[in-house]
Amino acid sequence: MPAQYSKPLRLNYLQYIVSSDRQMLETTIRVLEPDNLDRIETPRVLFLLPSCPELSHRSGDGLDQVLVNDLHNRHGLIAVAPTYSDWPWMTDLPDQQMFRQLLYFLEDVVGFIDRLYPSRTRLLVGYSKGGSAAIQLLLRYPELFAAAAAFDSPIMKTQPDQWEMPYFWPNPEHFQDFAIPHLLRTRGKQLGSAPRIGLFGYGNFGKNAPDWTFDHLSAGHELMNELGIPHLYDNRTQRKHRWDSGWLPDATAALDTMTA
Repeated sequence: MPAQYSKPLRLNYLQYIVSSDRQMLETTIRVLEPDNLDRIETPRVLFLLPSCPELSHRSGDGLDQVLVNDLHNRHGLIAVAPTYSDWPWMTDLPDQQMFRQLLYFLEDVVGFIDRLYPSRTRLLVGYSKGGSAAIQLLLRYPELFAAAAAFDSPIMKTQPDQWEMPYFWPNPEHFQDFAIPHLLRTRGKQLGSAPRIGLFGYGNFGKNAPDWTFDHLSAGHELMNELGIPHLYDNRTQRKHRWDSGWLPDATAALDTMTA
């Protein structure tokens, strides 16, 4: 089969190279500003959390999809896409200096962006690992982030036993601090009475899930209903497990609605 090519995309973002002792290699932060940024008094910031290490296009690219769909202009958002030197499970263990992904994100990414664009409304979106990270961060830091949306993510993991997870949690007892079911039960009420979580599917972790996993989205939806945690939920549409399968516009619109 001959090589296939995408349509040309004229890039229009800022890129920063980051050297941090919390990552094994240099990383990047890419920033896409809305065209009318100078007319937005207090801009909202959308953090696109990756599912793969480094600047990878193995499953599309979130910032490219913001640009293709003009989401930064449609919703008046500053889109921020950080990278990680290793698989971005958003772990932060005291005995693994170079895997302090949580501190790296909070201090080296969010702290840096706050200095550039002071904002009280920070939004999180991602799929797969990035979607789980988005929900985890909102539950752990509800005063820092306003809302989070996840597409096709393993949000109901209770043990670190798949997908590189044992490498990041060699002591499984540490995983409870990062497990979303536990965080929903212990911190979910802190989100308040208005929806701040959006769940979207499905690909690998929604309806008709493959044998090696299960429908995490429905299970998360049911747990949040049981706990009385308001959220937005749409598990109807099957899409590929990628940034560019068409789910990001709906997820971004939901974040817009939740923080209007």
